[in-house]
Amino acid sequence: MRRLLSISVLIVLFAFVPKEKNPDFVLKVNADAIVTDNLSNVYVVDNDKFSKYDMRLKLQKEFSNKNFGDITTADVTNPLRPLLFYQEFGRIIFLDNTLSQNGEPIALEKLGYPLATLAASSYDNGLWIYDQPNYELIRFNSTLEITNRTGNLYQILGIQLQPNFMIEKDNRLFLNNPDKGVLIFDVFGTYIKTAPVFDLGKSNGSFQVADDAIIFMSEDILHSWNITTSESTEYEEPKGNGALNMRMERDAIFILDSSSVSSYLRKM
Repeated sequence: MRRLLSISVLIVLFAFVPKEKNPDFVLKVNADAIVTDNLSNVYVVDNDKFSKYDMRLKLQKEFSNKNFGDITTADVTNPLRPLLFYQEFGRIIFLDNTLSQNGEPIALEKLGYPLATLAASSYDNGLWIYDQPNYELIRFNSTLEITNRTGNLYQILGIQLQPNFMIEKDNRLFLNNPDKGVLIFDVFGTYIKTAPVFDLGKSNGSFQVADDAIIFMSEDILHSWNITTSESTEYEEPKGNGALNMRMERDAIFILDSSSVSSYLRKM
């Protein structure tokens, strides 16, 4: 039953092929990155500015904090609690769904991890960090107490990791290491397997997870790799010629290039 559900979810995700190459909406912007949520909103990262748009690229909300430099990564897996990570200053800021700051910034040096290179949201208002000096994944709960840690992954797996992206989704944690693939853990930090998805270097190696599939951009088109069956699929439309990133949600596909964000509404 679960496999049938997974297949049906992917059919819904990939049923759309645009009849024309032209996008439905275009936002002219020089952005560093985009992320999307399950409500088909797109969030644009531009230096220290974080902006939320609907699927028609109409501006909804904006947030900016100039105290901690540029935003390194943004995680909107939980759209009610977006996470912003400022690696240079070792700070994490949580927002609410109006992009207002939710609580004080989290100072990672006070937690003992000034050299953390990645951060991601976790279930029950928790968060994960990747501590590069110790090759370790560490999870904190909502009161910033450590609940889980992997130990030194170099010693455990024999891999000297240099990951560039991390996300928790569907009770699993995904860690992208471009030349090794995407390492998959459970929510307790136990290693499960490695997906043979390589060289996700563009846009900080970001990808999406939809049920049992890792969805990512490679060579200007969307691909998926099924976690359960190991089946790979390429989707030739829409093409993102020169794209920095592509994101697919239920109601729209978004493409980021060097001068704009384009939205292709899904007509189903």
